[in-house]
Amino acid sequence: MSTRSAVVMLATLAALVPSCARRDTAKEGPSAATPGDASALTVAPRTSDGGTSPPREVPHWAESVRMQAWDDAARELDALPDAEKQDPSIRYVRARVALARGGEAEVNKAVALLDDLKIALPLLADDIERRRAEAKLSVGPFRDAADYYSGRGTSAALLKASEAYEKAQMPVPSRAACDRVIALDKHTRAQEAEARARRIRLGVRTPTEDVSDARWIVVEAPDLTWAKDAEATLAKSDAGHPLTAEELLKRAKVLGDANMVDEALESLKKMATAPGKAVPNIDRLRAKADILMRARTHALEASKAFDECVALGGPKVADDAFHAARALSRADHDDDAIERYAQVARRYPKTPWAEKAAFYGARLHLLHARWGQAAAAFDEYAKNFPKGDEKREALRGRAIARLMNKDYKLARKHFEELAGDENDAIAAARATNLAALAALNDGDRTQAVLRWTDVARSRPLSWPALVARARLAEVKAPLPPAIDPPDPKNAWQPLSISIPPPVDMLFRVGLDADAEAALRERESLLTAAATGRGVEALCEAYGYLGRAKRRYQVAQQIPGSTLAQAPSPATEWAWECAFPRPYDGFVRAEETGHHLPSGLLHAVMRVESSFDPDVTSPARAVGLLQLLPETALTVAKSLGQPNADVLLTNPSQNIKLGARYLKELIDRFHGQIPLALAGYNGGPDAVARWMGRLKDAPLDVFVEQIPYTETRAYVVRVMGNFARYAFLQGGESQVPTVTLTYDKD
Repeated sequence: MSTRSAVVMLATLAALVPSCARRDTAKEGPSAATPGDASALTVAPRTSDGGTSPPREVPHWAESVRMQAWDDAARELDALPDAEKQDPSIRYVRARVALARGGEAEVNKAVALLDDLKIALPLLADDIERRRAEAKLSVGPFRDAADYYSGRGTSAALLKASEAYEKAQMPVPSRAACDRVIALDKHTRAQEAEARARRIRLGVRTPTEDVSDARWIVVEAPDLTWAKDAEATLAKSDAGHPLTAEELLKRAKVLGDANMVDEALESLKKMATAPGKAVPNIDRLRAKADILMRARTHALEASKAFDECVALGGPKVADDAFHAARALSRADHDDDAIERYAQVARRYPKTPWAEKAAFYGARLHLLHARWGQAAAAFDEYAKNFPKGDEKREALRGRAIARLMNKDYKLARKHFEELAGDENDAIAAARATNLAALAALNDGDRTQAVLRWTDVARSRPLSWPALVARARLAEVKAPLPPAIDPPDPKNAWQPLSISIPPPVDMLFRVGLDADAEAALRERESLLTAAATGRGVEALCEAYGYLGRAKRRYQVAQQIPGSTLAQAPSPATEWAWECAFPRPYDGFVRAEETGHHLPSGLLHAVMRVESSFDPDVTSPARAVGLLQLLPETALTVAKSLGQPNADVLLTNPSQNIKLGARYLKELIDRFHGQIPLALAGYNGGPDAVARWMGRLKDAPLDVFVEQIPYTETRAYVVRVMGNFARYAFLQGGESQVPTVTLTYDKD
């Protein structure tokens, strides 16, 4: 939180803890209060004139904990005076650091540090018990860990109980815990696979039961860790009963979903000689085609496989024909794909695939800058499918084609229709910008200037506002303010809030994620004490912590009208809540080191992860800036860390690698941040390919032609965030300007 932010007063919450647990709150440092205390840290209030409080002195070891530099934290904590190390809060954080470092000696150290700590830190009693169980699961006594986890009842806890019982050489209760996992309604495929694998390993059941578990893993979870051992079990105990064709087909689909293409295709091959009920050849071929299609690097093979399905006919022939064309397009055989799409539209006019084929064929003409052909194809789509699923996207493509084909009157008409039919205000403003461009090119400068001025004023600090301002500057028209000034009539009174224990101590020792979780459990204390200003109280309280995950979630409750004018003393809290700056010192250092514009990393972070450092996407992107592990490793090598263990949930590591990668993209695209952002989301090679085809398109038109809907929206959102962060940090002079012409090479 910036030093202009929240009021955090010294508070007494006597109802929460025994009075005998209190200490002298005038002391400095982390030993000044423990979670058993009824006191919180003191921060000077935000003043109506924007006054600031003096910076807090934070122990270096706490910053090391905050950035998960565990070795540094351990060394710095061990260097503290012995008397200070006996403080309960210091013992607790030393235990957490030891657990994070791992290894038998460190875990044993954690067990000793946590011993009897529940009495001194009663508000963390449950957490301490859980940490002790984690440690004992690693080093023993294993029976203690098993007893703890078996009482929790969740799939994850029961698997840990089973593991602990196994380590304690108690196979019967270990198996029983696995049985409970499988019987639960809520468990993941991976959890079931682990439970079945452990039952096999325990060896306390009949061979038939073990074979059943192994068979399930080989068919349902062949992509997971336990598959090889399960295959070995089947080969040893059930070699006379190979997988059936249906089982092999299911296995192949699972492997295909995991992008294990060679293994999936091998499974399909075995179907030809597999026992049991035969699977229709077309089902096998379609599975093969789907697997190759998802792999992307096998697009031509996928097209041929779909063609084989088409030759066999059947109820899904139109589906297969469409995907054969789609695969050709993925293989960059776009002219062939266009012809195949046309065939689908002609041959299967009564199916949904006819509409999709008509749309994708028209879009390929657009992506190759064949403006006249694209306009004609979108006209045909509009005629044949007036209520089609792709109606809106088709109208947008039709308008762009008319604009670039210099048919300005029709382009203007289409864009105005698109803007008027759009529920999303930002999307409507983007269409309005292009309608104004068409009007300008048609000789109506007055109307163009009016429309751009309206967009710039009504959607301040958004991507369409940046574009509108660039267009106004281009025609030498007056520029409106980047955002209207605040209403001076908005009254504001300082809000006094209290950070309840144990949140204060957890933050003080650098355990920000734990502090955030603890505060979330106690939100009602804050909202109840701030009648009518509960969201503001929560924003300020979460702003006190080093993370922004929950703060950003709370910010979704702020009315949009609050952010429609520049910040004032009455709304500054809302702006800081909606556009937080977690890990600010580290982010600023990386932006300075890589010559990135201030605010860009937070703008990307806000869209990519919503400030959650632990999040992993379905596409395997990890952490604050959502980096793929393979991308991160490549960037780490470029930084001279070829053997670095890239832990992408570590904020400092994620920010460092993400900043370097973003800098590489900005350099590749000659300083054009919108293009770099498109490359960050959609892949730089794809962006370069689109640029090579669309050499005549100015930047605003190019962004609207990005074929990936997600990437197009991503550029719009991040650029809007970037403008707001820049304004907050430096005022109107720092708001980014958009250069509409750019280097296409």
